[in-house]
Amino acid sequence: MQRESLAVHKGENCPQRIATCEFCEFPLPAIDLYEHQEVCGNRTELCYLCNRYIRLRERNYHESRCSGVPYTAESSRATRAAEREHDARRRQPPHEFSRRRLFFTIAITGIAVLLGSLFFQRKTENNQVH
Repeated sequence: MQRESLAVHKGENCPQRIATCEFCEFPLPAIDLYEHQEVCGNRTELCYLCNRYIRLRERNYHESRCSGVPYTAESSRATRAAEREHDARRRQPPHEFSRRRLFFTIAITGIAVLLGSLFFQRKTENNQVH
Protein backbone atom coordinates (compact mmCIF):
# COMPACT_ATOMS: atom_id res chain seq x y z
CA MET A 1 0.00 0.00 0.00
CA GLN A 2 1.34 3.44 -0.87
CA ARG A 3 2.07 5.98 1.84
CA GLU A 4 -0.61 8.39 0.62
CA SER A 5 -3.22 5.63 0.55
CA LEU A 6 -2.18 4.44 3.99
CA ALA A 7 -2.64 7.92 5.44
CA VAL A 8 -6.12 8.24 3.90
CA HIS A 9 -7.02 4.75 5.11
CA LYS A 10 -5.90 5.47 8.68
CA GLY A 11 -7.63 8.84 8.79
CA GLU A 12 -10.94 8.10 7.04
CA ASN A 13 -11.57 4.46 6.12
CA CYS A 14 -9.99 2.25 8.78
CA PRO A 15 -12.63 0.70 11.08
CA GLN A 16 -10.04 0.72 13.89
CA ARG A 17 -9.36 4.45 13.62
CA ILE A 18 -10.18 6.43 16.74
CA ALA A 19 -13.40 8.45 16.54
CA THR A 20 -15.06 10.59 19.19
CA CYS A 21 -18.64 10.24 20.44
CA GLU A 22 -20.63 13.37 19.67
CA PHE A 23 -22.44 13.16 23.02
CA CYS A 24 -19.70 12.40 25.56
CA GLU A 25 -16.55 13.02 23.47
CA PHE A 26 -15.22 9.60 24.46
CA PRO A 27 -12.60 8.29 21.99
CA LEU A 28 -13.24 4.77 20.70
CA PRO A 29 -12.69 2.69 17.54
CA ALA A 30 -14.92 3.81 14.65
CA ILE A 31 -16.35 0.33 14.29
CA ASP A 32 -17.92 0.65 17.79
CA LEU A 33 -19.06 4.27 17.41
CA TYR A 34 -22.60 3.66 16.10
CA GLU A 35 -23.54 1.22 18.88
CA HIS A 36 -22.00 3.48 21.54
CA GLN A 37 -23.86 6.56 20.28
CA GLU A 38 -27.17 4.68 20.26
CA VAL A 39 -26.81 4.09 23.99
CA CYS A 40 -25.06 7.34 24.86
CA GLY A 41 -27.61 9.48 22.97
CA ASN A 42 -30.44 8.06 25.08
CA ARG A 43 -28.96 9.42 28.29
CA THR A 44 -30.69 12.50 29.65
CA GLU A 45 -29.58 15.82 31.06
CA LEU A 46 -31.58 18.47 32.84
CA CYS A 47 -32.42 21.58 30.82
CA TYR A 48 -31.95 24.46 33.26
CA LEU A 49 -34.27 26.71 31.27
CA CYS A 50 -37.42 24.57 31.38
CA ASN A 51 -36.45 22.11 34.14
CA ARG A 52 -37.07 19.02 31.94
CA TYR A 53 -34.86 16.04 31.27
CA ILE A 54 -33.88 15.93 27.61
CA ARG A 55 -32.19 13.09 25.70
CA LEU A 56 -28.72 14.01 24.55
CA ARG A 57 -29.58 13.12 20.95
CA GLU A 58 -32.45 15.66 21.08
CA ARG A 59 -30.52 18.37 22.94
CA ASN A 60 -29.69 20.59 19.95
CA TYR A 61 -33.27 20.53 18.69
CA HIS A 62 -34.59 21.19 22.19
CA GLU A 63 -32.22 24.10 22.76
CA SER A 64 -33.40 25.74 19.54
CA ARG A 65 -37.08 25.32 20.53
CA CYS A 66 -36.98 25.67 24.33
CA SER A 67 -39.22 28.49 25.51
CA GLY A 68 -37.54 28.75 28.90
CA VAL A 69 -40.87 28.32 30.66
CA PRO A 70 -40.21 26.22 33.75
CA TYR A 71 -41.79 22.81 33.61
CA THR A 72 -43.36 21.87 36.93
CA ALA A 73 -43.86 18.33 38.10
CA GLU A 74 -47.29 19.22 39.50
CA SER A 75 -48.73 19.88 36.06
CA SER A 76 -47.31 16.59 34.86
CA ARG A 77 -48.75 14.72 37.84
CA ALA A 78 -52.16 16.27 37.35
CA THR A 79 -52.12 15.33 33.68
CA ARG A 80 -51.04 11.78 34.43
CA ALA A 81 -53.71 11.42 37.15
CA ALA A 82 -56.41 12.57 34.72
CA GLU A 83 -55.13 10.13 32.08
CA ARG A 84 -55.14 7.25 34.58
CA GLU A 85 -58.68 8.08 35.67
CA HIS A 86 -59.85 8.19 32.05
CA ASP A 87 -58.15 4.86 31.27
CA ALA A 88 -59.58 3.25 34.39
CA ARG A 89 -63.12 4.25 33.39
CA ARG A 90 -62.59 2.89 29.91
CA ARG A 91 -61.19 -0.45 31.15
CA GLN A 92 -63.85 -1.24 33.75
CA PRO A 93 -66.29 -3.93 32.60
CA PRO A 94 -69.98 -3.29 33.16
CA HIS A 95 -71.17 -4.46 36.59
CA GLU A 96 -73.70 -6.90 35.10
CA PHE A 97 -70.94 -8.71 33.23
CA SER A 98 -68.83 -9.20 36.35
CA ARG A 99 -71.87 -10.40 38.37
CA ARG A 100 -72.74 -12.96 35.70
CA ARG A 101 -69.20 -14.23 35.69
CA LEU A 102 -69.20 -14.49 39.49
CA PHE A 103 -72.47 -16.45 39.58
CA PHE A 104 -71.24 -18.74 36.81
CA THR A 105 -68.01 -19.41 38.70
CA ILE A 106 -69.91 -20.17 41.91
CA ALA A 107 -72.28 -22.53 40.08
CA ILE A 108 -69.44 -24.44 38.40
CA THR A 109 -67.56 -24.71 41.70
CA GLY A 110 -70.68 -26.00 43.47
CA ILE A 111 -71.26 -28.63 40.81
CA ALA A 112 -67.61 -29.72 40.99
CA VAL A 113 -67.78 -30.06 44.77
CA LEU A 114 -71.04 -32.02 44.58
CA LEU A 115 -69.69 -34.43 41.94
CA GLY A 116 -66.44 -34.83 43.84
CA SER A 117 -68.21 -35.69 47.05
CA LEU A 118 -70.46 -38.23 45.26
CA PHE A 119 -67.47 -39.97 43.69
CA PHE A 120 -65.59 -39.92 46.99
CA GLN A 121 -68.54 -41.49 48.85
CA ARG A 122 -68.86 -44.31 46.33
CA LYS A 123 -65.17 -45.15 46.59
CA THR A 124 -65.29 -45.34 50.38
CA GLU A 125 -68.45 -47.50 50.31
CA ASN A 126 -66.82 -49.95 47.87
CA ASN A 127 -63.58 -50.09 49.88
CA GLN A 128 -65.20 -50.82 53.26
CA VAL A 129 -64.76 -54.38 54.54
CA HIS A 130 -67.78 -55.95 56.35
